[in-house]
Amino acid sequence: MLLYYATKLRYIVLLHCFTFILTLIGYWTYDKVIMSNYGLGTKPKNIRSRNTKLIIELYRENETLSVSEISKSVKLSRTTVMIINEELLDKGIIEDAGKGDSSEEGGKRPSIFRFNSRKNLILAFHIKYDRIQFRLSDLKYQKVVNEETALKVDEPFDTIAIKMKGFIKKHEAMLPDETSFLACLVAIHGNVNPDTGICIHSTYFPSWGIYSNLKETLQNTLNLDCPIHLDNWIRYKAYGENKLGCASSYDTVVLIDAGWHGVTSGILLDGLLYPGKHYLSGEIGHITVNREDKEICACGSKGCLEQQLSIKRLNEKIQNYRMDFPGSILINTEDDIDIETILKASESEDPLARKIVDEVIYWFSISISQIIMFFDPELILIEGDYSCQSEYFEKGIKSLVKELAFPRLSIKKTRILFNSGESIPTLKGAAAYGVDHYFNIQ
Repeated sequence: MLLYYATKLRYIVLLHCFTFILTLIGYWTYDKVIMSNYGLGTKPKNIRSRNTKLIIELYRENETLSVSEISKSVKLSRTTVMIINEELLDKGIIEDAGKGDSSEEGGKRPSIFRFNSRKNLILAFHIKYDRIQFRLSDLKYQKVVNEETALKVDEPFDTIAIKMKGFIKKHEAMLPDETSFLACLVAIHGNVNPDTGICIHSTYFPSWGIYSNLKETLQNTLNLDCPIHLDNWIRYKAYGENKLGCASSYDTVVLIDAGWHGVTSGILLDGLLYPGKHYLSGEIGHITVNREDKEICACGSKGCLEQQLSIKRLNEKIQNYRMDFPGSILINTEDDIDIETILKASESEDPLARKIVDEVIYWFSISISQIIMFFDPELILIEGDYSCQSEYFEKGIKSLVKELAFPRLSIKKTRILFNSGESIPTLKGAAAYGVDHYFNIQ
């Protein structure tokens, strides 16, 4: 009998131990799920950091705020908001803006605060093929300074860095003593590792070589106290459109910029820039779409999308087809015709223009359908020369993509948008990235 009860007690103890372990696993899993859903870490300091970011973003969007207004908006206690507010005041991120209005019930007027957008400024440079564009922005991404200077053909990066330093020195002396630089963003054309600042390949400057440590050169030349960040220009532009432009309602976006300069894209997955494992993401201009093409692309391949859409190729087609379309408005000049003129001629039902645009629609649609099948983005945003309010072109692409991208699915969620309005400048997108990267706001 004693052995029976001993055995039974042992089973009860084991059962309780097993239940306890399952409970711990359940709590751990619940904690992970909850923290994941709300974008939080598992430590209190991560929750505190998230609350600080929410309050900073609220200040960025409003002229002035009181502690009570913040508390109601972000659903935090007044005590928590007051503690974070004091920290932001000490750091100079916000400043005292006096007293607000009394409530309807009367009583003491509340203290109000505002975002000190010019406490820190953002340096941003765009190194183009023939010039450097420079922009100094405040923490609300507003322009403080905007200038540019010319570059020589294939200018060495060392001398470009010296010109960048000249911009900084010129305007640094004009700033108040308490103002500092939060970050320095540099946009280039080419493949770059944004983590290390190493340029794998430059589109317009062969003299830079391959795997060049541009960040190290800038650190030695500019001698800044703030972080320096380099990336492909289209990624900063994509970030700007997602943060401030017409892609702001979407988390997963592919921005395609196509025109005389070529075809490239910036990719955001869940609101984060995606550079790719080898920093080649976005090189959609070199997707092979025409295997019959004989011309060798700059990348060394044949049949690239960039070749099919190039202004050189379109003008060659105009010359090849001109005898078949003697009445076309495109054959009345010996000068090269730009993309916008060809698209507008297709709107006027010009037969030669439509023949050429139909071919462009075909190659464009093949590439877009592949992007949809691979990334499944919420939005494909098209900018550049091919986004100039041509209804014939835009409808043609949207219609053909529906046929090519999984036609058996009756419901397609990906939106294709042509941004023919005012797009977000690359340097403004870089400023937005610099601010968010510093405060870690996503």
